[in-house]
Amino acid sequence: MNKLHKHIRAYTEKINESYKAKASKNRKGAEYQPEDLVWLHLRKERFPIRRKSNMMARADGPFKVLAKV
Repeated sequence: MNKLHKHIRAYTEKINESYKAKASKNRKGAEYQPEDLVWLHLRKERFPIRRKSNMMARADGPFKVLAKV
């Protein structure tokens, strides 16, 4: 039974990795440099003061990147 569980776990991990690879195939990472201008997307959970209702703007900016951390 333990052998079967190990086999199923390995198969599930392999399938999940293939799903992850297919889902992120066309994604490109964002690399921001100092002095770049960016827009911030304001979510209610992170910015409750800036986003009180659904009628308010969802993004704010442009802001200048000060430093790369």
